[in-house]
Amino acid sequence: ASMVRVSAADPLLPRAAPLGPRRTRLVASFVAIAAVACCGAVVALTLVSSPHRMERVEVQPKSFFKSLQEQTELAALPEDMRSAIDPTVDPCEDYYTYACGAWDSQAKIPDDKTSWLRSWDVPSKRIEDEMFKAVEQDDGILGTYYASCMDTEAINALGNKPVQPWLKMVDDVKDMNSLTSLLADLGQYNNGAFFGWSVTGDSKHPEKRAFYMGPAGTTLPDQSFYTSNDEEMIQHRAKERDVIATLLVNAGVEPAQARKDALNVLALETRTAEVTLRKEDARGASGTRVTREELQKMVPLMPWDEFFSGLGMADVGVKDGPQIVLHDERFFQNLDNIFCNPNPNIAHIDALTATDAWFGSEAAVRYTPSVDTPSDGVFDPEDAAALRSSLRYMLVSTFVPVLPEDDFAEVIQRLFSDLYGTMQRPARWKKCYHATEKAMGSHMSKMYVDKFFPAANRESAEAMLQEIRETFKEDIETVAWMDGDTRRKAKAKLDQMVFEVGYPTKWPKWCNLDSLNKKEFAANYVRTEKCKADKQRRRLHEDVDRREWSSEGSTDVNAYYSQKVNGLFIPAAVLDPPFFDAQYPSARNYGSIGAVLGHEMTHGFDDQGRKFDALGRRHAWWKEPTVLAFEDRAKCIREQYSGYELHGKPVNGKLTLGEDIADLGGLKMAHKAWRKAGENGERTEEEDRMFFLAFAQTWCGVERSKAADQGLLDAHAPRKWRVRGTLSDLPDFAAAYTCPTGSGMNPGKQRCSLW
Repeated sequence: ASMVRVSAADPLLPRAAPLGPRRTRLVASFVAIAAVACCGAVVALTLVSSPHRMERVEVQPKSFFKSLQEQTELAALPEDMRSAIDPTVDPCEDYYTYACGAWDSQAKIPDDKTSWLRSWDVPSKRIEDEMFKAVEQDDGILGTYYASCMDTEAINALGNKPVQPWLKMVDDVKDMNSLTSLLADLGQYNNGAFFGWSVTGDSKHPEKRAFYMGPAGTTLPDQSFYTSNDEEMIQHRAKERDVIATLLVNAGVEPAQARKDALNVLALETRTAEVTLRKEDARGASGTRVTREELQKMVPLMPWDEFFSGLGMADVGVKDGPQIVLHDERFFQNLDNIFCNPNPNIAHIDALTATDAWFGSEAAVRYTPSVDTPSDGVFDPEDAAALRSSLRYMLVSTFVPVLPEDDFAEVIQRLFSDLYGTMQRPARWKKCYHATEKAMGSHMSKMYVDKFFPAANRESAEAMLQEIRETFKEDIETVAWMDGDTRRKAKAKLDQMVFEVGYPTKWPKWCNLDSLNKKEFAANYVRTEKCKADKQRRRLHEDVDRREWSSEGSTDVNAYYSQKVNGLFIPAAVLDPPFFDAQYPSARNYGSIGAVLGHEMTHGFDDQGRKFDALGRRHAWWKEPTVLAFEDRAKCIREQYSGYELHGKPVNGKLTLGEDIADLGGLKMAHKAWRKAGENGERTEEEDRMFFLAFAQTWCGVERSKAADQGLLDAHAPRKWRVRGTLSDLPDFAAAYTCPTGSGMNPGKQRCSLW
């Protein structure tokens, strides 16, 4: 849940990796199958609305501005802002296209990207270029890891050997006891299957940590890709099937078995999709707390005592031990049935894979609801064989980044191209840079801060945060629908909100990685993954540090709010042009980075963040009448965005609600704070217009047509609606541009207002 989506480097199929902490982030992360070369983990992709297909309001062939004053104001803008504008568009009808039309029309998407965003990808590339050189020249563990990734001669010489010991372990899975033993062993290396887990803050006891469990990831982006028989979805499943089979053959699996494995994987992922919460429902789920005994009753086939002991976390879920929290109770209620019937077509699999014609047929990937073939409740050898198929695929896809590119990454690129339209893999140096960043994010962050981050930028952002916080408190004081007790607690929550700006107040401890070797990329990858798993195990009994950063590093052009600690985390990379520059006019800084900071702060008071108190404890601390008043106003925003469309398909206002609230509240607070900081609290109309232009140009960008529709599966509205929707709800915007009531950007009484 965040503000932009980051372009992926190289496709990698998702695995059942440990669950990340529940948090909101400014950069909209669409969790998709992406192989960041050498990371072996799911990464976020930039998926945004297509400028080539959005409505354009052509008012007249020459500049829309009629007066000399307006044309003079346009000419006085900084060149990079002015050149992005399409002056033939009426800003009162379509402010997004007015602000970004020229930039979008000239932008080119790199062949290895799904999209290209002016304010996010451009600075990311600048940082990538700077840091890659520093990492390449490093004589420590960063340089060692990077060099091992770049040594393609050594990688190609090893071939598929790095994954063979793991595949041998899969062959030994014959029953639930051997399966449990393998899952525990995989957990020692930050890996897993069928379900994911993580150690993160306990939302009921925020000073402690809990053991969170949830469904495993799937290869395709959404449940609908598995449960729809639309021609497009059938084709996506067919591509997944073919890619899996090819990957496994290249990993040394016999072709006949690889075909069976591919169909088994597709069937099991379909079963998972059937019983997993939809995204719009999952974002509001509070989780279900269970004891070890209750988990055993819910999933009786799995010997949970052996699983937790094998992880080295034997006290999880028992009296006085860390609590178990299920992200999706319905999934776990069905997990036994999935184990006992992972592929409803298992009886026909020999026929379906007997020839290439049968294997490649539509019948092999056509969706049939599993209720049509109920589970027999018995875990038999056929079920074990189907689970081994899934385990083989999970392990091979995990190891893809460390295996020869032509045999593995290039194969996955076919699926990535099918889903998102990317044309090629990234250059090797980019893959290795991001692999190093993923493996040792803290080390990379420290290098970036030491070499490239001006300390003054941190001080400016901290000052801006304080101003926005005070403005938010003043706003809460005037909110008529909030009762006095809730108002007092809300202001206290703002007072106790933690700000971590630029880099961690305290750099985290890390493992000893002196054993890394420039000739052993696969082994280096395994060592760093084990380091991450060891860290999770250590954290289980450590008190929560409210200032501890999660996975985002200082090199990430991003920001996020954490509900469980009531904290804002602002990486150094986002405190740089085009978001911030000490030489920029204040209107530009506040309209850009100020709106970002306000967005994250407002997440503490969106439809989910409001449920957590000042210390991050989830409970009902709002009075019921105030809750009802909030929900009534949130309903207006939900219905507003549900009325928008992208390529004829509706935006899911229920899914995007939290981000829409944060966009509107964050921009409003940043604008108020900026105005208040002016001389006598006054700003000129020209300054006002620059503020709103800076906000809108944050979202200039283009994306591939295949990627654009996938953006509707994300928790963020398409870019043009984030601009048009947010600004149309602000009377100050309409006043700044003298937009008449009833125009596209001034709905008058139809406006929504929450904070």
